Amino acid sequence: MYNKIVLDIIPPTLFGLMLFFVLLTPVLAIENNLTLEIIDSFEKDQPQDKWFAIDKVQHFSYSCLVSLGIQYVLVNKMGKDETSALPVSLGMSFAAGITKEIQDSKSKNGFFSRKDLIANTMGIIFSVIIISLPSSN
Repeated sequence: MYNKIVLDIIPPTLFGLMLFFVLLTPVLAIENNLTLEIIDSFEKDQPQDKWFAIDKVQHFSYSCLVSLGIQYVLVNKMGKDETSALPVSLGMSFAAGITKEIQDSKSKNGFFSRKDLIANTMGIIFSVIIISLPSSN
C-alpha cells in the first residue's frame, strides 16, 4: 500500500533521485567528518554571519522560489493534487538548502550557517502560505 501511495504522488525516476540524495547527504557528511562539533566551530570562527544581510534574503528567496517551482511542476505539469505535492516540494527545497550549506562548509572560506538554514525555512514557510491561499477561480 505504501508503495502505491508513493508511486501515485512521485514518479519512480524522481523518487529514485530524491532517495539517492537523501541517502547520499548523510554519508558525505560522515565521510568528511561534518559532526555538530565541527559545524559549531565553523560558526564560532565566522562571526561575519549576520542576521540581516543580502545572503539571508537570497536564502529566503531561493527556498521560496524552489518550493513554488517544484509545486507548480507537480500540480500543473504532472497532474498531482496540491496536498500531495506540498511535502515533496517543501522537502526538496529544504534538501537543496542543507546540501548548499554542506557544500559551503567544504569551501576554503566557507562555513555551515544555521542562520542560512533558518532563512531557508522562513522562505519555505512563506511558500506554504502562498500555496495555501484560495485560488481566484
